Amino acid sequence: MKGYIKLHRRILDWEWYKDSNTKIIFIHLLLNACYDNCRFMGQSVSKGEYITSLNRISKDLNIPIRQVRTAIKRLKDTGEIDTQTTNKYTKVTICNYESYQVEERKPVKKATRKRQAVDKQATDISKNIIKKEDNNNKYLADCLNTASWMEVVCMQNSVGLESLSKALDSFHNHLIMTDEIKSSVKDYKSHFVNWLKYNKQDAIKNSGSYKWKWKGQSIKSGTKTELEKDRTFYDQDGFDFKIIQNGH
Repeated sequence: MKGYIKLHRRILDWEWYKDSNTKIIFIHLLLNACYDNCRFMGQSVSKGEYITSLNRISKDLNIPIRQVRTAIKRLKDTGEIDTQTTNKYTKVTICNYESYQVEERKPVKKATRKRQAVDKQATDISKNIIKKEDNNNKYLADCLNTASWMEVVCMQNSVGLESLSKALDSFHNHLIMTDEIKSSVKDYKSHFVNWLKYNKQDAIKNSGSYKWKWKGQSIKSGTKTELEKDRTFYDQDGFDFKIIQNGH
């Protein structure tokens, strides 16, 4: 059962309103009538009809069957219902059934100007973040493809070109893990050079080529030192997490 029926306040003036049995039986029939065409015990039941019996109504409402019979007769006499009786059941038809129905309508939620502004701002922020993340990737590519800059950084830090490339990869993973977005390639390079001063040994030795893996699936990437910090979280019974270098 779903939905609901409507009762107009004019029911207060209905001639059977103060007759408790007739009133409750009529409301009972209204609530149980089919709200759409259906079938019951092999019989087609139309909208507004209800297959029942006097005994069933008596049991459902705890009203003596004699009083049920009297109430049904009153409802028929005043045009509220019609009935068809067989040796198995009674089919009750609610007259003017549609007048007791309310079309269910889903409320239309109107977004307030404030809500619209918040949604627009969130969308703009999301687009901006994606754009900036793409920029970080471009900055990394720019660094790797600028041979003169790479050579200068190698000389300043006494490292080879391959080691510097690994350090850049490690730095890039660091930015991803910290959700840090650089504003320009100049900012990216400047931050990397400063970062390298304090992380050179770790970055070059371990690079960003370490990952947590679980059943062959990469879970998290970063430097060996960064991932070792998470060992207590991942390395537990039932898990086969291991730190494995990229390509392995």
